[in-house]
Amino acid sequence: MAVQVQHVLQVLEQLAPSSLALPGDPVGLQVGSPELEVERLMVALDADPRTVTKALYHNCQLLVTHHPLIYRPLSRVHYHEPVGSAVQQLCAARMAHIAVHTNWDCAPGGINDALAEQIGLEEVRPVGSGAQVPMFKLVTFVPMEHLDAVLDRMASEGAGEIGLYRRCAFYHPGTGTYEPQPGSHPYRGAVGRREHAAEMRLEVLVPEHRLQAVIQAMLQTHPYEEVAYDVYPLHEPKRYPIGRVGRLPRPMRAEELRAYLAERLGNPHVRLYGKPGALIRTLMVVGGAGGDYLHEARAAHADALLTGEVRHHHTWEAWARDLVLFEGGHRETELPGTRALAERLREALPSDQVEVLFAESI
Repeated sequence: MAVQVQHVLQVLEQLAPSSLALPGDPVGLQVGSPELEVERLMVALDADPRTVTKALYHNCQLLVTHHPLIYRPLSRVHYHEPVGSAVQQLCAARMAHIAVHTNWDCAPGGINDALAEQIGLEEVRPVGSGAQVPMFKLVTFVPMEHLDAVLDRMASEGAGEIGLYRRCAFYHPGTGTYEPQPGSHPYRGAVGRREHAAEMRLEVLVPEHRLQAVIQAMLQTHPYEEVAYDVYPLHEPKRYPIGRVGRLPRPMRAEELRAYLAERLGNPHVRLYGKPGALIRTLMVVGGAGGDYLHEARAAHADALLTGEVRHHHTWEAWARDLVLFEGGHRETELPGTRALAERLREALPSDQVEVLFAESI
């Protein structure tokens, strides 16, 4: 039995919430229908005509790519133009297309975490600008014997995540009181009789994009017929920086590091801008077009920045900031994260219902 596109969208929303996408980035379902059934899908970097043809050859019903196919509203679809050709092929084959772009750049385990791992960075941490997600504190009141079950269910939907820690919560004992009315079915007590119950006040942090799912999980698991809970908006949003900075396995001179990066990325044409003899201990990575993050690399106390592609002014700006800049290739710096996305989908989707393929970009 196949899954539907909307189920894949739900899984992707957990891996790379759309709220993490930078302003104006067209992520999500770009072609197709949420109700379309999927027995085989392909993950790739781009939805170019050749990749669409490859997905068709493998009888895929869904193509998931890092780069959106449609960046801006189309005024026309001409079959002889690259975007029009890809759209035409997708529509003719009734194949859906989903883009997971800057939301996967910012997400934990996404493009830049995978790139840092590919390079072998140690003590990696998120740095710089990126997405900002409104946060809420959800408070409810639970009998002690049901505390763990309710908290576990809420945590499974994304509540209580702080940095590298999950299931973070605070609870404290108290007393709740109520008087059941006719027609009610109280968990404890009797109709018409005032009751006092020992309860735990349970508090968890929840990002905006998971709030409704967490509330529903709480309501489904809570033993009470009527659940009391409060939702407090927090002043400071949660930041999901796009960049990652980490320590190299060992200090290297810039020219030696260029050769190391070329081997790790599988790209002999990695370019170096800056002092070839500079000693590099810490490296910031931003896959794709990340030349604008030189200032943030300096603020993070990185000795160098690795990105996919740069513009001319980035090359002299790196010199001016006394940073070393490496241009590793747009494809080469984002391919590890795209491959990681395919692996995460294989883990999250039922293998007996849908097959996940990965296409090296061409």
